[in-house]
Amino acid sequence: MACVWGRRRRAKGAWLVTGAASGFGREVCARLARSGTPVVALDRDAEGLVRLASALAGPLATVTVDVTDPAAVHAAVAQGEAAVGRIAHVFHSAGVLAVGPAEEVSPADYRRMVEVNYLGSVHVAQAALPSLRAAAAGGRATLTLVASVAGLRGFPELAGYSASKFAVVGFAQALRDELAGTGVDVRALCPPPGDTPMVRQLPRVPPIYRLSPLFSAEEIVDAYFAELDTPGLIQLVDLRSRALHRVARIAPGLLDRLVRLVR
Repeated sequence: MACVWGRRRRAKGAWLVTGAASGFGREVCARLARSGTPVVALDRDAEGLVRLASALAGPLATVTVDVTDPAAVHAAVAQGEAAVGRIAHVFHSAGVLAVGPAEEVSPADYRRMVEVNYLGSVHVAQAALPSLRAAAAGGRATLTLVASVAGLRGFPELAGYSASKFAVVGFAQALRDELAGTGVDVRALCPPPGDTPMVRQLPRVPPIYRLSPLFSAEEIVDAYFAELDTPGLIQLVDLRSRALHRVARIAPGLLDRLVRLVR
């Protein structure tokens, strides 16, 4: 998986994957395992990590951790590195989702989305950056924070989720500028709705989901790895997302009307 971008080959080393027990994170772990790449898999779902470890071959360290606990995340990174070696790449996909009209979503759900989706990203980045900086001496290290197309444009019944993912994108953008020239490449993956356990467990999906089919984890991860060695902060993985993002920038009123039609 070592490709050239900006004359810098991707650094060799282990990957840290959060949200590894299901969804995008599990699929990333599976891809890496097939290539023999060492992986540190983090998730708060201990049983899911056991199933992951039993399904995959190759160098894999699993650590049960809640990304809202910064001290625990630092300890998990150290434990993982002790098992499989220095971390050179991060795919942070741990996240939660609550949907519904903005005035009806509970304060606890709003708080949980900020704590997991945004502050979890901060905790993982802070814990992993010393390793990524060291790995970047041998090539380009990558820090991918999974956001969402809802982190680029707020959508009805996704107000809290959109806000938390907007924060992820803003954090990634600022961090990318801070790390310019260090060899650590920060990016925000902004996928469309995924056919993942997080979405399948919703009591109902927001009407805005009618604008896009649910993409499988395999499709999202395919697109992620295909674009990982191209420059840029925002990674969009399908034509609809790219079109919506472009319309939002050049004709926001048109997108407003479209969103309200499916509200």
